[in-house]
Amino acid sequence: MTATHTPPKFSADIWAAFWAAPDPSLIQDILADDVVGYWQGDPTPVRGREAYVGKITELVATIPDLRLQLVDSATVPGSAAGEQLVFLHYTGQGTGPDGRFVIRGLDRVRTRDGVVVENVIRYDEVDAA
Repeated sequence: MTATHTPPKFSADIWAAFWAAPDPSLIQDILADDVVGYWQGDPTPVRGREAYVGKITELVATIPDLRLQLVDSATVPGSAAGEQLVFLHYTGQGTGPDGRFVIRGLDRVRTRDGVVVENVIRYDEVDAA
């Protein structure tokens, strides 16, 4: 009997677990081949699984202590069959090239059949108090 690997389906819990201890190699199975990521401040979106994972890898390498904590989330049906929109409200902190920072953010993740096809990432730096 051959064991089959069932990839995990994206959820707020999977997102929270990833950002508690980021490891870019763990996200391959939840990304569509043609995933699109819209990072705040980037003039063009990141397109494709390899480029998306590369962006996360670069982020984690630049800010190795980056941790994001989920504040709350909501999941609603999308407009297409099998599609969901997952809204993630979070806080985070890390030490970047310019020093320590704290952020508050909101991502909107579009999934189809549990696989991420699009992510819109927005955040603001906030006081650490």
